[in-house]
Amino acid sequence: MWCLLIPALVLLLALACGLFLSRRDVSRPRHIRDSDVVRVILGLDPAVVDELFELYAKEFGAGAARYARRTRRKWEAGEVRANRRTFERLLVRLPALMSFDLKCEVLRKLREEFCPVGHYELRVTAEDWRGSVAPLVDSLVQKSYASELPRQLERRLQWLAADDMRVARAILAEAQARESRNALELLGRELPEIARLAETGGGRVTHTIRLPSGTITLKMKGD
Repeated sequence: MWCLLIPALVLLLALACGLFLSRRDVSRPRHIRDSDVVRVILGLDPAVVDELFELYAKEFGAGAARYARRTRRKWEAGEVRANRRTFERLLVRLPALMSFDLKCEVLRKLREEFCPVGHYELRVTAEDWRGSVAPLVDSLVQKSYASELPRQLERRLQWLAADDMRVARAILAEAQARESRNALELLGRELPEIARLAETGGGRVTHTIRLPSGTITLKMKGD
Protein backbone atom coordinates (compact mmCIF):
# COMPACT_ATOMS: atom_id res chain seq x y z
CA MET A 1 0.00 0.00 0.00
CA TRP A 2 2.70 2.46 1.04
CA CYS A 3 4.65 1.58 -2.10
CA LEU A 4 1.77 3.01 -4.09
CA LEU A 5 1.14 6.06 -1.92
CA ILE A 6 4.69 7.39 -1.61
CA PRO A 7 5.25 8.19 -5.32
CA ALA A 8 1.85 9.93 -5.42
CA LEU A 9 2.70 12.03 -2.37
CA VAL A 10 6.05 13.00 -3.88
CA LEU A 11 4.32 14.07 -7.08
CA LEU A 12 1.73 16.15 -5.22
CA LEU A 13 4.45 17.85 -3.15
CA ALA A 14 6.39 18.68 -6.30
CA LEU A 15 3.33 20.16 -7.96
CA ALA A 16 2.63 22.30 -4.90
CA CYS A 17 6.15 23.73 -5.05
CA GLY A 18 5.95 24.83 -8.61
CA LEU A 19 7.89 22.15 -9.99
CA PHE A 20 9.38 20.39 -12.82
CA LEU A 21 7.26 19.89 -15.87
CA SER A 22 9.93 17.46 -16.95
CA ARG A 23 13.43 16.46 -16.04
CA ARG A 24 15.74 14.51 -18.28
CA ASP A 25 19.33 13.55 -17.52
CA VAL A 26 21.33 12.77 -20.64
CA SER A 27 24.44 10.59 -20.51
CA ARG A 28 26.75 10.03 -23.43
CA PRO A 29 26.88 6.52 -24.93
CA ARG A 30 28.92 4.11 -22.81
CA HIS A 31 31.08 3.09 -25.75
CA ILE A 32 33.14 6.03 -27.00
CA ARG A 33 35.05 5.46 -30.21
CA ASP A 34 38.56 6.83 -30.64
CA SER A 35 37.38 8.65 -33.77
CA ASP A 36 34.63 10.39 -31.77
CA VAL A 37 37.17 11.77 -29.32
CA VAL A 38 39.48 12.99 -32.10
CA ARG A 39 36.55 14.75 -33.78
CA VAL A 40 35.64 16.48 -30.52
CA ILE A 41 39.19 17.75 -30.00
CA LEU A 42 39.31 19.08 -33.55
CA GLY A 43 36.25 21.17 -32.63
CA LEU A 44 38.37 23.29 -30.30
CA ASP A 45 39.15 26.90 -31.15
CA PRO A 46 41.23 26.96 -34.41
CA ALA A 47 44.17 28.60 -32.65
CA VAL A 48 44.23 25.75 -30.11
CA VAL A 49 44.04 23.13 -32.86
CA ASP A 50 46.90 24.85 -34.70
CA GLU A 51 48.99 24.68 -31.52
CA LEU A 52 48.24 20.97 -31.26
CA PHE A 53 49.34 20.37 -34.83
CA GLU A 54 52.56 22.30 -34.29
CA LEU A 55 53.40 19.94 -31.43
CA TYR A 56 52.27 17.02 -33.58
CA ALA A 57 54.77 18.01 -36.30
CA LYS A 58 57.62 18.32 -33.79
CA GLU A 59 56.91 14.92 -32.28
CA PHE A 60 55.87 12.82 -35.29
CA GLY A 61 57.36 14.65 -38.25
CA ALA A 62 56.23 17.16 -40.86
CA GLY A 63 54.79 14.44 -43.11
CA ALA A 64 52.53 13.07 -40.39
CA ALA A 65 51.40 16.58 -39.52
CA ARG A 66 50.63 17.40 -43.17
CA TYR A 67 48.51 14.26 -43.46
CA ALA A 68 46.67 15.15 -40.25
CA ARG A 69 46.00 18.70 -41.43
CA ARG A 70 44.76 17.51 -44.85
CA THR A 71 42.46 14.97 -43.27
CA ARG A 72 41.25 17.25 -40.46
CA ARG A 73 38.12 18.50 -42.23
CA LYS A 74 37.05 14.96 -43.12
CA TRP A 75 37.56 13.86 -39.52
CA GLU A 76 35.52 16.81 -38.25
CA ALA A 77 32.69 16.12 -40.68
CA GLY A 78 32.69 12.42 -39.85
CA GLU A 79 33.40 11.53 -43.49
CA VAL A 80 36.51 9.62 -42.42
CA ARG A 81 37.14 8.08 -39.01
CA ALA A 82 40.44 8.82 -37.35
CA ASN A 83 42.31 5.56 -36.85
CA ARG A 84 43.74 4.24 -33.58
CA ARG A 85 47.23 5.50 -34.40
CA THR A 86 45.97 9.07 -34.79
CA PHE A 87 44.14 8.81 -31.47
CA GLU A 88 47.22 7.41 -29.74
CA ARG A 89 49.46 10.13 -31.13
CA LEU A 90 47.11 13.06 -30.49
CA LEU A 91 45.59 12.13 -27.16
CA VAL A 92 47.87 9.57 -25.49
CA ARG A 93 51.42 10.56 -26.42
CA LEU A 94 51.13 14.26 -27.29
CA PRO A 95 49.87 15.46 -23.86
CA ALA A 96 53.37 14.85 -22.45
CA LEU A 97 54.50 17.82 -24.59
CA MET A 98 51.49 20.07 -23.95
CA SER A 99 51.59 23.10 -21.69
CA PHE A 100 49.27 23.15 -18.69
CA ASP A 101 47.01 25.67 -20.43
CA LEU A 102 46.76 23.53 -23.55
CA LYS A 103 45.90 20.42 -21.54
CA CYS A 104 43.26 22.48 -19.73
CA GLU A 105 41.67 23.36 -23.07
CA VAL A 106 41.62 19.70 -24.10
CA LEU A 107 40.17 18.67 -20.73
CA ARG A 108 37.52 21.39 -20.90
CA LYS A 109 36.39 20.18 -24.32
CA LEU A 110 36.28 16.55 -23.19
CA ARG A 111 34.18 17.48 -20.15
CA GLU A 112 31.88 19.62 -22.27
CA GLU A 113 31.23 16.77 -24.66
CA PHE A 114 31.32 13.61 -22.56
CA CYS A 115 30.19 14.52 -19.04
CA PRO A 116 26.46 13.89 -18.41
CA VAL A 117 24.09 16.86 -18.71
CA GLY A 118 20.47 17.39 -17.68
CA HIS A 119 17.52 19.12 -19.32
CA TYR A 120 14.82 20.57 -17.08
CA GLU A 121 11.53 22.43 -17.53
CA LEU A 122 9.87 24.59 -14.88
CA ARG A 123 6.57 26.46 -14.81
CA VAL A 124 7.16 29.75 -12.97
CA THR A 125 5.69 33.20 -12.35
CA ALA A 126 7.47 36.54 -11.98
CA GLU A 127 6.88 36.33 -8.22
CA ASP A 128 7.92 32.77 -7.41
CA TRP A 129 10.59 31.96 -10.01
CA ARG A 130 13.56 32.23 -7.65
CA GLY A 131 12.13 29.70 -5.22
CA SER A 132 11.99 27.15 -8.05
CA VAL A 133 15.05 28.07 -10.10
CA ALA A 134 17.66 28.84 -7.42
CA PRO A 135 17.61 25.36 -5.80
CA LEU A 136 17.92 23.75 -9.22
CA VAL A 137 20.87 25.97 -10.14
CA ASP A 138 22.47 25.11 -6.80
CA SER A 139 22.10 21.41 -7.58
CA LEU A 140 23.70 21.94 -10.99
CA VAL A 141 26.57 23.82 -9.34
CA GLN A 142 27.18 20.79 -7.12
CA LYS A 143 26.92 18.61 -10.19
CA SER A 144 29.71 20.66 -11.80
CA TYR A 145 31.98 19.94 -8.82
CA ALA A 146 31.19 16.20 -8.85
CA SER A 147 31.07 15.63 -12.61
CA GLU A 148 33.49 13.02 -13.94
CA LEU A 149 34.42 11.83 -17.41
CA PRO A 150 33.33 8.31 -18.39
CA ARG A 151 35.64 5.67 -16.95
CA GLN A 152 36.28 4.27 -20.41
CA LEU A 153 37.83 7.58 -21.43
CA GLU A 154 39.82 8.02 -18.24
CA ARG A 155 41.28 4.52 -18.61
CA ARG A 156 42.42 5.31 -22.16
CA LEU A 157 43.82 8.75 -21.28
CA GLN A 158 45.81 8.06 -18.15
CA TRP A 159 47.40 11.51 -18.17
CA LEU A 160 44.04 12.84 -16.96
CA ALA A 161 44.80 11.28 -13.55
CA ALA A 162 48.04 13.25 -13.10
CA ASP A 163 48.29 15.84 -10.32
CA ASP A 164 48.23 18.81 -12.69
CA MET A 165 44.97 17.56 -14.22
CA ARG A 166 43.40 17.19 -10.78
CA VAL A 167 44.19 20.87 -10.32
CA ALA A 168 42.79 21.61 -13.79
CA ARG A 169 39.54 19.77 -13.00
CA ALA A 170 39.11 21.80 -9.83
CA ILE A 171 39.71 25.05 -11.73
CA LEU A 172 37.26 24.09 -14.49
CA ALA A 173 34.62 22.97 -11.99
CA GLU A 174 34.89 26.27 -10.13
CA ALA A 175 34.61 28.18 -13.41
CA GLN A 176 31.49 26.21 -14.33
CA ALA A 177 29.97 26.82 -10.90
CA ARG A 178 30.64 30.56 -11.22
CA GLU A 179 29.10 30.56 -14.70
CA SER A 180 25.94 28.93 -13.32
CA ARG A 181 25.66 31.45 -10.47
CA ASN A 182 26.17 34.33 -12.89
CA ALA A 183 23.40 32.94 -15.09
CA LEU A 184 21.04 33.04 -12.10
CA GLU A 185 21.92 36.68 -11.41
CA LEU A 186 21.41 37.57 -15.06
CA LEU A 187 18.05 35.86 -15.04
CA GLY A 188 17.00 38.05 -12.11
CA ARG A 189 17.69 41.13 -14.26
CA GLU A 190 15.92 39.68 -17.30
CA LEU A 191 12.78 38.37 -15.55
CA PRO A 192 10.87 41.71 -15.41
CA GLU A 193 11.07 42.02 -19.19
CA ILE A 194 10.17 38.36 -19.69
CA ALA A 195 7.18 38.79 -17.36
CA ARG A 196 6.10 41.92 -19.25
CA LEU A 197 6.16 39.99 -22.52
CA ALA A 198 4.05 37.24 -20.97
CA GLU A 199 1.51 39.74 -19.64
CA THR A 200 1.19 41.83 -22.79
CA GLY A 201 1.08 38.76 -25.00
CA GLY A 202 -1.52 37.04 -22.86
CA GLY A 203 0.16 33.71 -23.52
CA ARG A 204 3.13 31.68 -22.39
CA VAL A 205 6.70 32.86 -22.77
CA THR A 206 9.51 30.29 -22.86
CA HIS A 207 13.03 31.20 -21.77
CA THR A 208 16.00 28.83 -21.73
CA ILE A 209 19.04 29.11 -19.49
CA ARG A 210 22.08 27.21 -20.73
CA LEU A 211 24.45 26.05 -18.01
CA PRO A 212 27.56 23.83 -18.15
CA SER A 213 25.71 20.93 -16.48
CA GLY A 214 22.47 21.29 -18.42
CA THR A 215 19.68 23.55 -19.58
CA ILE A 216 16.68 24.96 -17.72
CA THR A 217 13.62 25.94 -19.74
CA LEU A 218 11.24 28.30 -17.96
CA LYS A 219 7.60 28.55 -18.99
CA MET A 220 5.91 31.73 -17.76
CA LYS A 221 2.21 32.24 -18.32
CA GLY A 222 0.77 35.71 -18.79
CA ASP A 223 -2.59 37.03 -17.61
